[in-house]
Amino acid sequence: MDNLNEREIQNILKSFRERTSIICSTLFTEDGFIITLEKEQIEGEDDHYQSVCAINAGIVALAESSVQIIREDNFIKEISIQAGDSLDNESFIIHIESVTKNVRLGIIFPLYLNLGVIIFELKQTIQQLSKYFIAFDQNENLSGISIIP
Repeated sequence: MDNLNEREIQNILKSFRERTSIICSTLFTEDGFIITLEKEQIEGEDDHYQSVCAINAGIVALAESSVQIIREDNFIKEISIQAGDSLDNESFIIHIESVTKNVRLGIIFPLYLNLGVIIFELKQTIQQLSKYFIAFDQNENLSGISIIP
């Protein structure tokens, strides 16, 4: 990917985070390779985001295995996981959605945010992102496209 596309993808994800107040978003491949991470600039290591991304890829793989038992030609479009309950201010949601068949977008956000607004904005963001990854998805070769800053 050239630098212009890298900046455009980062800007799309940053704009999404700023509009919705999510904690972070991660673009990753089906095998857990991080394409890019977008989060508020907070001091500390990014290792836990990389771990979450690997876990997200594992969750998608497990869910796809389950779906294939029922119908082999389907793939997972989206998964949501809620941690905590609505009375807990520390509760959050992990939402994973497909950008293409091989590229996923995982987001983490506090439970108290408006889910409808986030999903609406997420659909718009995925539409914008998908044009950058369609060619890579067709080739199924995503090596060398990491744009982690």
